[in-house]
Amino acid sequence: SNTSSTAGSGLYSAETYDFTAENVDKVLDEVRPYLVADGGNVAVVSVADGTVSLELQGACGTCPSSTSTMKMGIERVLREKFGDAVKEVVDINRPSVTLTFEALNGQIDMLRSAIEGYGGVVQLATVDPAKGECQIKYKGPVPLGLGIKAAIRDKFPELNVV
Repeated sequence: SNTSSTAGSGLYSAETYDFTAENVDKVLDEVRPYLVADGGNVAVVSVADGTVSLELQGACGTCPSSTSTMKMGIERVLREKFGDAVKEVVDINRPSVTLTFEALNGQIDMLRSAIEGYGGVVQLATVDPAKGECQIKYKGPVPLGLGIKAAIRDKFPELNVV
């Protein structure tokens, strides 16, 4: 039997490519149909020093799920094809917020009234920008705590530990 005809195609292909903007664009053709179905698209802006700069377009640019789309879909496919060559995948339209105690506390302040409305109490304890870590003191329903964590990670994608 001949299985080589299917080995190099599809989402789960083991084939790898040279890490160039042209090849990144080619690999993104695998996820484009899903983005287009949601009224969006993605364009490769540049590939340099392990950083892939992309522009999420159309509905994707304003979608609240765009961060998870980048992480779970686009970044995963790129790492699958290019391995360790991919250090970071960034959306050029996403305003970068510097990870500081003040910025993080401001984000928590915006959520605080809703958190308290559900019987939760939240306080920012520490922020370590160098390690990409923050510690939050939270007391309340577990699902709400997970929601806080997700909201903070969405705003500060450089956080490794919340």
